[in-house]
Amino acid sequence: MKIVLTGATGQLGRHVLRELLYRVPASDVAVSARNPFADDDWACRGVEARYGDYDVPESLAPSFRGADKLLLISSPHPDDETRLRQHAGAIEAARRAGVRHVVYTSIFRAERGRLPLHRLHLRTERLIRESGLRFTILRNAYYMDVIKMLGIREAAASGELWSPPGAWTFNTAAREDLAAAAASVLTEDGHAGRTYELVPPNAWTARALVQAIEKTTGRRVVYRTNAAMDSPVYRMLAQADMRFISDDLDRLAGRPLRAMQDEVRAMLDPAHRP
Repeated sequence: MKIVLTGATGQLGRHVLRELLYRVPASDVAVSARNPFADDDWACRGVEARYGDYDVPESLAPSFRGADKLLLISSPHPDDETRLRQHAGAIEAARRAGVRHVVYTSIFRAERGRLPLHRLHLRTERLIRESGLRFTILRNAYYMDVIKMLGIREAAASGELWSPPGAWTFNTAAREDLAAAAASVLTEDGHAGRTYELVPPNAWTARALVQAIEKTTGRRVVYRTNAAMDSPVYRMLAQADMRFISDDLDRLAGRPLRAMQDEVRAMLDPAHRP
């Protein structure tokens, strides 16, 4: 089996590559990258590096050739129309290259979200389904990184955690766990035609975050709200189905998932940093 990865220079892609190398020989893996020679570690580990640039569509089919499975990690470009054009070019290149199975990283509950990001992923999913290629859609949760934008360090120092008013619920996942799930799909049979909602089976609230800070620091933290508070995280939450839970990620990762409490401990207690 040959597995080709796009996005291997990004944070998620690096984690997927690491997971794959635990499971299959390096000779079974290739990376398609804009600058394939920028990371000498690939060659040292026996991973084939190929030139493939989303912005140079003609470069993609040669970089995908021979792939039994292709992991198409969504483009990081800031403009959604450009991203959709890049995705369309990659899907067409996969078809021309004879890729047998495309695995795409989408966003969870895309049809229930109201952000432009949700529309982008739905449109890409539709292109994949219409391409005639075998596919698996990985609808990833928001990354655990969002916790770093919630004022945790300030709350640990001041004893107050602030948010806009509302019954806020979060469901976030660590890149490492999403990567483990992707690696399972890339190395196992039985996933064709499936769409997986890769969110943890337990959501959490702002008040649970307060408890995690208290447990880590050993000091009391009060939860307060401020109607004048403007936060991009809470604006995002209001337009996504964050209460939704699933056992897909837990099952595909095949190991205990990194929880919100783990991230808080890693932020506030150096002894718990991975």
